[in-house]
Amino acid sequence: ARVLLSILLLSILLLDVCQALSVGPTATVRVRALSPLSVRSAAAAVRVRAPSPRLSILERPDTPLFCLNVCLRIKRIRREEFLECIRQNQKGTLSSEPLAVTYAYGEDETTPDTWHFFEQYVGREGFEAHTQTPHFAAWEAFAASDPFSAPPEVKFFVEDSASTVCSGAAAVRAVLAAGDWTKLFCLDVEMAVKPEAREGFLEALRADQSGALSSEPLAVSYLFGEDNERPNVFHMFEAYSGGREGFAQHAKTPHYAKWAEFKGTEPFAAPAKVGYYVVDLDGHQERLQTG
Repeated sequence: ARVLLSILLLSILLLDVCQALSVGPTATVRVRALSPLSVRSAAAAVRVRAPSPRLSILERPDTPLFCLNVCLRIKRIRREEFLECIRQNQKGTLSSEPLAVTYAYGEDETTPDTWHFFEQYVGREGFEAHTQTPHFAAWEAFAASDPFSAPPEVKFFVEDSASTVCSGAAAVRAVLAAGDWTKLFCLDVEMAVKPEAREGFLEALRADQSGALSSEPLAVSYLFGEDNERPNVFHMFEAYSGGREGFAQHAKTPHYAKWAEFKGTEPFAAPAKVGYYVVDLDGHQERLQTG
C-alpha cells in the first residue's frame, strides 16, 4: 500500500511539474527514489499545487484583452525607490497572477523621470484581481508617499474586437528571434476622433494594423481600443523589435502611407498624444525560454 501511495503521489507531482514547466506529461523527467520523508513532503506539496504557467506579450489568448496605458512622472529624488518598487510589482504580477498577460514599462525617450507602462489582463476581473495582491499593496503604499511630480495618468481600454492583434505565440517568437528582443521600442498613443470621422478612422487604423502585423518583420505588437469612459477617444500600444529602427521601417510601408493620408483629412478633435519608450523584457524572455 505504501508503494502504491508513493507511486500515486509521484505521478501527481510529475503532472504538476509538467504544468509548471509547460511540458507534456510524456516528457522525460529524471527523478530519484522517494524516501519516507520525501513521501510526506510530496503529500504536502500536492495540497499546494504549482501555479499555472503565466501568459505574456509573447503568448496570449486569441481574445480581446483589458488594457492599461499609464504615464507616471517621478520626482528625481525618488527614482531609485520607484524602480525597486515597480520591479517587484512587475515580478509579482508576472509570476503569480493567472490573469495577467503583459506588464511592461520604460522611461520616456526624451523626458527623464517620465515612465510609460503597458499592462494587459484577461478581462477587467484580471485587473481587479491584480489590485488585491500583496505586490500591488506595496505599490499603493509607495504611491501614497508623494513620489510624483504630476498626477498619474491611467487609461483603461479593451482591445478593438475587430482587430487581428494576436498572430500567435509562434509568429511572435519568430519575430523576436529575427530581431533584438531586448530593445522593444514602444508607442503610447492617445487619439480623440471627431464623431463624424469615427468609421473612417477605424477602417484606416485597422488596415494599418493588419499591414504591420502581416508584413513587417520587426512589428511585435499593434493594438488599440476605445477609452472605457470617453467615447471616441482611442488608445494605442505599438511595439517594434530592434529599437527605433523597427518603427522607422513601419513608417516607410504602403499601409502606413495610407494611414498618414487619412490623418491628413483632419479627423481628430485634438492633437494626438504620443509617448516613445524602450522596455526590457527580461521577465518575458524567461517565459519564452521555458514555454
